[in-house]
Amino acid sequence: MQRPLIDGRYALGELLGGGGMAQVYLTRDEVLGRDVALKILRAQYTDDEGFVERFRREAKNAAALNHPTIVQVYDQGRTEDGTYYIAMEYVPGGTLAQRIKQGGPMGPAEAAGVASRLAEALAVAHERGIIHRDIKPQNVLLTASGDAKVADLGIARAASSKTMTETSLIFGTASYMSPEQAKGERVGPQSDLYSLGVVLYQMLTGELPYTADNPLATAMKHVDEAPRHPREANPAVPEELDALTAKLLAKLPEDRYASAADLAEDLRRVRNGFLPLAVELGQQTTEHMPQNTGQTRTAPTAVAPARGPSPASTSRSRRNLLPFGAALLALVFLGSLAWALAREPSNGATPGTGAAQRVEVPDVVGLSLQEARGRLDGAGLELGSQTEAVSSGTAAGAVVEQDPAADSEAERGTAVDVIISTGPALEPTTQPSSASSTASFSASSTSATSTTSASAPANGEVQNQTEEAQKQAEEAAKTRQKTREKAQKKAEKETKKSPPRGGGKKQK
Repeated sequence: MQRPLIDGRYALGELLGGGGMAQVYLTRDEVLGRDVALKILRAQYTDDEGFVERFRREAKNAAALNHPTIVQVYDQGRTEDGTYYIAMEYVPGGTLAQRIKQGGPMGPAEAAGVASRLAEALAVAHERGIIHRDIKPQNVLLTASGDAKVADLGIARAASSKTMTETSLIFGTASYMSPEQAKGERVGPQSDLYSLGVVLYQMLTGELPYTADNPLATAMKHVDEAPRHPREANPAVPEELDALTAKLLAKLPEDRYASAADLAEDLRRVRNGFLPLAVELGQQTTEHMPQNTGQTRTAPTAVAPARGPSPASTSRSRRNLLPFGAALLALVFLGSLAWALAREPSNGATPGTGAAQRVEVPDVVGLSLQEARGRLDGAGLELGSQTEAVSSGTAAGAVVEQDPAADSEAERGTAVDVIISTGPALEPTTQPSSASSTASFSASSTSATSTTSASAPANGEVQNQTEEAQKQAEEAAKTRQKTREKAQKKAEKETKKSPPRGGGKKQK
C-alpha cells in the first residue's frame, strides 16, 4: 500500500527518535530521490503563534549554517493539517547517547575527536549569533564513519523562550544545563561550552557529573556543587583532558574557554598528544610545588580538587590559588633576575671581567690627530670632540690639551675630547702704517687740521691691535708653560718607572 506524501514530496517512514518538542522520522524525498530526516513539531505547540514564528526563523538560521559538523537543513514547511516540519540531512550512525549507552566510556583520543567537532559546530553557530542551549548526546548524530554532527540548532533556542519551565523540557536537558541557564539568567556562548563539558565528561566516564532524584535537584547541583573532574570517576583519563573538562565545567562563564574555536584547537592538540594552550596546567603544578619530590609526572590527585565540608569554600579556595600561584611564579622570576644582575660586573670590576672595565687614559698631547686617534683606539677609548686654538708652542694640527687628562682612569669606550693647535698667532702689521701716518703728519705743512683729524683714528686702531697682540702672546706663553710642565712631569714619571741602566744617577 502506497503511503501518502507530506506536501506532495516526503514519504514518511520509520520513527528514528523523539523528544519533548518533536519527533523525527526517516523520510524519502521523492523529488530529489534521497533519504532525509523529517522533524515534526508536536501538536501542542502548533497553536502558539509566537513560538511558530520563532521556529520558522530559527530553522532558516540553521539552514544557513553550512558546515560538515552541523546537520544540514534542507527545507521547512507546514502540512495540510497544520503540522510544522523541518527536513534535514539523514545521519545513519545513530546518536552519541546510543553510542555511550551501548559502548560505555570512550577512549581519550576518540572523545577528544568527537568533542573537537562539536566545538567546531558551536563556533560556526556562535559566529552567526545562534546559541544552541540544548547540547546533549541525544542532539549529536554520528555518521557511519563515526564523525559527529550537531543537530537541533533551531528548535532548541526557540523552545527556551516560553517553555523553560515545562516539565518535559527540563527532563530532557536538566543534566546538561549551565549554572546560569538553571538559574534562569541570560545565556551565551559559554553556556553551550558548559553543556559540551558535561557531554565530554560523559564520553570519558560513561556517566553524568551530577545526578539527583529529579531534574530540579540535578540542575541545582550544577549551580552549587564544585566542578567535577572525570578522573574522579575514571583514573585512566589523561591529566590534560581532565583539566580541560574541569575548565569547561567552571561555575562562572568567564572562567571557561573564551570561545568555541579556542576549545576546538585545544581538543585537537590533546587528541594529537600535545598540551592544551588555554588550560591553566601551570596552576596545577604551582599548587603542588611545595610537595614536589622530583617526579616528572604529577600524581593523579594533583588535578582533583580538595574535598572539604563546604563545596562553596572549596570552589573559593581553588580560585584563591590562582593569585598565590602567580605571586610564587613572580618571586621565582625576580629571584632569577636578581641572580643574573648580581653576576654583572660593577664599575670597579677588574680589567677583562665585563663592560664596566676601567683603563688608563694615554697621553696624546703633542701628537697629530691621526696619531692621537690610533693611541686612543689602542687603549679602548674613543676620540671625542675636536676644537681648535692658537698655540705658539705646538705645531699646527697637533693636540694641545685633552680631557680626561693623561694617566687618569676612565671606563672603556669613553670619548676623549681634544684641542687642536692652529699654530702661533700672526704678527701685527699696523705699526708701520702708523709710522707712515706720523711722518706724513709731521711733513705736511698745508691743512694741519685735516691731517690731525685723519691721523687720530689711525693711532687708536694701532693701540687696540697692539693690546690684542699682547694678549695673544701672553696666552701662548701660558700654553707653552703648561705644555713644558706636563712634559716635565711625564718625564719624571717615566724616569721613576724605568731607572737608568747600571744604577747611575739621574741626568738633569
